[in-house]
Amino acid sequence: MPKNPDVLNAREAGALLNAHIETIRRLARKGNIPSFKVGKDWRFRKEDLIKWAQTHHLRNQLPTVLIVDDESSVRLHIRQLLQKKGFGILEAENGNAGLQCLKNESVGLILLDLVMPVMNGAEFLDELCQAGIKIPVILITGFPDSHLVHDAMKYSPLMLMPKPIDKQQLFQTIGAVIKIPD
Repeated sequence: MPKNPDVLNAREAGALLNAHIETIRRLARKGNIPSFKVGKDWRFRKEDLIKWAQTHHLRNQLPTVLIVDDESSVRLHIRQLLQKKGFGILEAENGNAGLQCLKNESVGLILLDLVMPVMNGAEFLDELCQAGIKIPVILITGFPDSHLVHDAMKYSPLMLMPKPIDKQQLFQTIGAVIKIPD
């Protein structure tokens, strides 16, 4: 049976409204957004969402950031800083897991560690390029002199930020890519 283009799933509704998929699901569960269930999944009529959006404002207008880093403490630190500003956050412990996130979620920015097991940052960027995925990437690394930095720069435009992550520098670097509210 062909998909009805006027009926959206949660991911498609999030993309239409520029909101994180979990925000859309939460609104649907609470009955705060026009929706209906098909089995266990939420569905949304595109026309109803457009009308709803004209009179409602979603707090999370910032894109979802994918943090790809093998250090859980680094991911936690960045997540805590960005969530306070209203960003949606996805996390992956290596490049393979990051690519899986991109298959299922809408992401507006990637914070990417270079030195990781399984798939390093340069390999991740190569896969993004081969797949034709164009998402802004900020490299984060404790090894700024690594050959991986040189390898990764082939996939520009990129920005480079050293570890440990400094809060002010994080927001300045992200602010050079996307607008962050005060």
